[in-house]
Amino acid sequence: MTRSIADQTTEELGGPGSVLVRQRRDHEELDRLLHELDGAEGTAQEEVLTRIDRLVFSHAFAEETVLWPVIRRVLPDGDALTLRVDRSTRRSTSWSARSSAAVSTTPSGRRGCGGWSRCCGRTSGTRRT
Repeated sequence: MTRSIADQTTEELGGPGSVLVRQRRDHEELDRLLHELDGAEGTAQEEVLTRIDRLVFSHAFAEETVLWPVIRRVLPDGDALTLRVDRSTRRSTSWSARSSAAVSTTPSGRRGCGGWSRCCGRTSGTRRT
């Protein structure tokens, strides 16, 4: 049975510099940032959104240029697998790209995002790779 990357040790994934370890770390960081975003307002909120943007786009770039070509080449169902995950990734990058425009001003004059984890469908944790 296949084990999730989330359940494997750093050594099992190729060491601390492996792309798999880095991708797992990105998922953990995104989860932390989404929690931070829920309580942020104004400038602090904009700073968190900027960090999310940078993380999401660099993460997607690593998937598309490093992971997907190898997965497509070595796994019999690699094309189907990467297509399924790519759809999910595109939703995340699309949300991230629109996030700045979606920040609104509350009746009290403060800028607020209205709970991004609810907005993007996140309930608890990011996806487990």
